[in-house]
Amino acid sequence: MKLSREIQDSIELRFSTLARQMNGRGERIISFGLGEPDFPTPPAVVEAATKAMRQGYTRYSNPMGLPELREAICTKLARENGIQVRSGEVMVTPGAKMALSLALASVLRPGDEVINILPCYPSYLPQILIAEPEAVIHNLDLRRENFSLDLDRLEQMLSPKVKALIINFPHNPTGHMLSRPELNGLGHLLAERDCWLISDEIYERLNFSGTRHLSPGSMPALAEQTITINGFSKTYSMTGWRIGYLVAKEPVMKIVNKLQQHLNTNVVPFIQKAALAALALPDSFLDDYNQRLLANAQRLAEIVAVTPALRLQPSEGGLFAFLDISQTGLDSDTFCSGLIERYMVAATPGIYFGPAWEDHIRISLVTDTVSFTEGVQRLQEYVGTLG
Repeated sequence: MKLSREIQDSIELRFSTLARQMNGRGERIISFGLGEPDFPTPPAVVEAATKAMRQGYTRYSNPMGLPELREAICTKLARENGIQVRSGEVMVTPGAKMALSLALASVLRPGDEVINILPCYPSYLPQILIAEPEAVIHNLDLRRENFSLDLDRLEQMLSPKVKALIINFPHNPTGHMLSRPELNGLGHLLAERDCWLISDEIYERLNFSGTRHLSPGSMPALAEQTITINGFSKTYSMTGWRIGYLVAKEPVMKIVNKLQQHLNTNVVPFIQKAALAALALPDSFLDDYNQRLLANAQRLAEIVAVTPALRLQPSEGGLFAFLDISQTGLDSDTFCSGLIERYMVAATPGIYFGPAWEDHIRISLVTDTVSFTEGVQRLQEYVGTLG
């Protein structure tokens, strides 16, 4: 009963459902809601899945994942992330969410403590409790001035009871990229501690910051204790395909392998073949899309700059920007309800990402530039009516 009380329904899905209902009534909604790329899954990926089905990749397969896909992931990690692993240290999972769930279940025991960074992807907290209902969760808020990690506060929280720290960069919902000083700080604080660093890097290729994405697993001081979570949903617009992966050293992988055998058996083989085709796409695959995200981020910043009641720390990567609405005097749920009901724009309340962030809203940058500009202008008009 404790678990069922603490796992809440999705506010994000509530607003997206309302948007769909209004669209169904013929009301044109501009959605700044769900984080899903709006380009189709690449044709080469779809064709690879179709071909694999015809070739018979429709039966049970290796619980760890197809050997050729795990080898390709190892090559990708070495080339793009600086992470050196063997195929036996890679597990293919039905989505990055499942990768995170398996990681948490493998490292947590009753009474263990977990540090979670806020604002955060809302599924993190339920997933910790599902993996270990007796886990103690400590939330660490990012610095408000620039959404960076508060390393001083983190050091104070790192007791011997803390067995896992979850980070996510590029960050959902703020769009902050992990900086070199932050990564070095994590290495200094965690090295030789009995604490796993779980790094969710699902947005890594959605990067318009002009700087390189940094993976903690590439850092010698952190390599042995970092569990890297990634997948194909965001980079390749494969959200519905449900395929991700987990990278960890042998002690974790032994447990994860057992859990996978009993929970999932294996990931759909023809989807794994599709993922293999995705990894073969050229490095320039996302260049144009990242430019569009940058253009939308810049357009939002321009509007906010001339709207006194709004404040913004510019996004650097991922699919989102996190907008400060504190000067409007409304909490995020009330603000977003009025925005969709009166101006037909759907956004996500900041309280969904952490209790201290009810004075922010999340804006998705994925909408086409024309609609995005119109939506931001409607947002500006709405704020103007609030006095």
